[in-house]
Amino acid sequence: MRLTDRPPDKEILKFEIIRKKKKKPDYYRHLANTLDYKEIKELTYLAIQYKNLEAIMGMLKSNVYAATDALDCEEGVKFFSQKAEESGAFVPEVYFFVRRPISEKYKYIFRRLARQSIIKMSLKITSKGIRGQFRKTIPHYEIGMPEFDLDETIQHNPLKVYKKSLSHKDIYGIKRKRQKRKVVMILDTSGSMYGRLLLNAALTTSVLAYNMDKEDYSIVLFNSTAMTLKRIDEKKSVTNIIDEILDSEAVGFTNIHIGLEKGLKELNKVRDITKNKFGILISDGNYNRGEDPLEIAKTYPKLHVIGMPADNDADRGIDTCRDLAKAGKGKFYAVEDYKEIPRALINLLSQH
Repeated sequence: MRLTDRPPDKEILKFEIIRKKKKKPDYYRHLANTLDYKEIKELTYLAIQYKNLEAIMGMLKSNVYAATDALDCEEGVKFFSQKAEESGAFVPEVYFFVRRPISEKYKYIFRRLARQSIIKMSLKITSKGIRGQFRKTIPHYEIGMPEFDLDETIQHNPLKVYKKSLSHKDIYGIKRKRQKRKVVMILDTSGSMYGRLLLNAALTTSVLAYNMDKEDYSIVLFNSTAMTLKRIDEKKSVTNIIDEILDSEAVGFTNIHIGLEKGLKELNKVRDITKNKFGILISDGNYNRGEDPLEIAKTYPKLHVIGMPADNDADRGIDTCRDLAKAGKGKFYAVEDYKEIPRALINLLSQH
């Protein structure tokens, strides 16, 4: 076939949507880039009929308004409701595409599906986390205790051990209690990390909320400015937290200093003395507004840092994250993909 005989992109795309073997979304996006609004809407509707999720994602990337126009109906919602039941990991990403152009009626349904998906994923991640515990030795063993302290028992009862005359009253027992944590999470939502970041911000905050159920935590989001999504002394449902992030914007420049400043104010509300009071900064480290965050990091009782991959000047950003963790007397975790952030958070929390 000569190059001039090649079928138009619309016909190729139509064929690829219908065939059973699915391609990656960017393949469909590339073909759709030459099509007009009406053609993309028409082919998105065809993809709904043939249950081709990859093609729908590709056309959302090509022309979000045309593709959303096709999804803005009962059939579109029904398709995604069914897909969410099978594997809902993609639903939040779809929501970030359609949340502005879609009608209010269906926006609510798509947001609910996205929220349910995030909660389901976060519960799965959180179930693998271990809550922090501390051990306390007590002078009298109590019936039912799973552990006892052999060294303490021998040290305080050498003669009874020698004579083999120990009773349960002489044994030193060990009690384990859950360590109460006071945590503020400071999350970078600057414009350079739009969709991927907001999706993982929702998942990460959900993981934090479930892991710290009945404990004190705060969530601070920052870009050019900073806002407190949840105060450390505030009761707020996980669903409300997720919904607010799903409808937030990743905009502006990156001011790490103002985020740390807002987070420290929340942490300082905790007056009781505790070793388990700390901040967790999640950022790519590439700040371009505000003061040097290094000095304020030093004022934290402890500041851990999860370093995200940066789109630009990654080495500088990671170096900054590492320096902030060192200044804050905390640990540094580097992740290579945004999807690794929630598990890095669980690993960090399990050590407290």
